Amino acid sequence: MAHAAIEEYRTLESAFFDTTKKSERMSARFAAAACLGAKDPPATLVRRTLRERDAINASRSGWHSPSTAMRLVYGAALAASNRDGGGLVKMMETLKAERKRRGGRSLSSGGAPAALVMLCAGGSYSQASMFYDILEEVAAPWWRRYPPAEETYAAMMAAGNETPATALSRLEKARNTLATAGVPKSAHSKCVFDVAIAHPRTDDFTSAWTALNVAVQQQRGLRQRAGWAGLATLAAQVEDGSDAGDALLEADAFVRSLRPRVSSMVAGRLAVRLAATMTGLRTPAGAAADYAAILAAQAAMIAATTAATTAAVVAAT
Repeated sequence: MAHAAIEEYRTLESAFFDTTKKSERMSARFAAAACLGAKDPPATLVRRTLRERDAINASRSGWHSPSTAMRLVYGAALAASNRDGGGLVKMMETLKAERKRRGGRSLSSGGAPAALVMLCAGGSYSQASMFYDILEEVAAPWWRRYPPAEETYAAMMAAGNETPATALSRLEKARNTLATAGVPKSAHSKCVFDVAIAHPRTDDFTSAWTALNVAVQQQRGLRQRAGWAGLATLAAQVEDGSDAGDALLEADAFVRSLRPRVSSMVAGRLAVRLAATMTGLRTPAGAAADYAAILAAQAAMIAATTAATTAAVVAAT
């Protein structure tokens, strides 16, 4: 019998498929992932997701962030966290106004991911200044910067009333944890913020990381689908590292069985998300999971768009 988290996802995916267009299948799958662990029935979550998407659409034209393809996923994250689309737009505007007041860099995707995390993690509009204080403290030099992860991390820390010094300290601990466990350096910039949010003990992380590396050797292509960064994120998030490998194998088998089929990138990200839910998320309820689903969906959308554009160019030539 499938794990309860897999059955929950299956039900959510079906509910989203029934009420959205076929062209929105990828968005619907990540929307279902964003709703994992929510207390409300699937039908209620879908109804509220569509309501919050409509609220975003009413306030933001198609040229503004979040992109129209992403708004279903944003709506799902808001619905799962009992937040509303109007609040998201207001948080985005608050962050934008604060940036103009103090100067500094523009936020990625119009500040939508950061605003979402601030809102879903229980942050208030008055914490916009602290968000930028933390962001300035943890930002990497521009040539090795990963803005979406930096910004969502700063949003999570600000919403949790953490100071810039504490946020930086947790980040340094995460870097040490990754190095101690032997995570390839090439993956550090993509997962260090996830690890810092989860804040695992180094021994726990190393144990889960080892179990996951053993597991991915049992299924061809799983390591490539999940990616080093995905495995590290999962190792940081799970409560029980001893079950992490088996959970990932089961989640991967389920995702590969989905119809219509999903691309390799989408399959890996969904499998990691499911495995984290199956083993118990260490991260703060809702917010961290929501932002992980948002970033995963955003990366998948960009990859899909790039692939489609490339194919069109090749066909034209």
